[in-house]
Amino acid sequence: MPSLDTLRRRISVTEADLEFLRRLSNGETTTDTDPAQAATLGALTDAGLVVDGGVHRLVADLAVAMAQPVLELWIETMCERGPTVSHIVVRGDEDIWYTDPWPGAGDDDEVVFVKDELPQLLWVVARLAGFRRSTPPERARPVTAQLATVASLLAAFSAETGGAWDDVRTVAIAKLDDIFGEMSAEQREMWIAVLATLEGTWRITCAWGPEAHHSRGLAVWDCGAGGFWRRTTPAEPLLPDDITPEVEATFVPISGGDLWKAFAELLPSKAELTEAAEVIGRSAPGGERR
Repeated sequence: MPSLDTLRRRISVTEADLEFLRRLSNGETTTDTDPAQAATLGALTDAGLVVDGGVHRLVADLAVAMAQPVLELWIETMCERGPTVSHIVVRGDEDIWYTDPWPGAGDDDEVVFVKDELPQLLWVVARLAGFRRSTPPERARPVTAQLATVASLLAAFSAETGGAWDDVRTVAIAKLDDIFGEMSAEQREMWIAVLATLEGTWRITCAWGPEAHHSRGLAVWDCGAGGFWRRTTPAEPLLPDDITPEVEATFVPISGGDLWKAFAELLPSKAELTEAAEVIGRSAPGGERR
């Protein structure tokens, strides 16, 4: 059921409900002639999301933020319970909105939208990614493998969510040489350590403009007791030319403190935001074009 929590500034709706609210605010609904839309309107009114025939002020604020973001972040996670994709939008220099999905949620499930303040942005990113204080084991060393091999490995984990994660891990370790090919004893030891403790993966992308250089990204494996491992090559965000089977993927152990710094480094500077705004302005109708 749709719901509204004005105290904590939260909205819980399905994608279909959200689309209905958008059309309602634009005067595009046909509740007088469409029983299904009338029923949706009744449910949203009962939940407080529609007031006096119009959308609640919190819904209106969400709509504006989604339509006019200064920057956006996507946090993609994958663990044994399933994948999630969280979305954060920053509006101006004061507020943020973000989604807080459950692993494995479907398109028909409700999505929780939460409003917060800009100073909380890094803390929100950290929570959605499952960040914690962590120190890599002293013997941890970088591991490498071809990108296609890593992608196949992660696809196997992703396909077996919901109870068989440990089985995939066992098979991957048992067939390490078959999966990764010839490797040194040190690399084999490190890969076994990584796979034996792998609890999930996450990828963060931050974008603030229309061009490729208006974005930065971060890809990390969460290995629980084995610490965090950041993928340094190929660098995020991945471009089409970066995604070839032969490209070497390198994962480097990283401390929680350095990872927190990496979160902050994802965000654009004032100069970068200004430059992106100028590009957007030139490309807008009536704007000066190069």
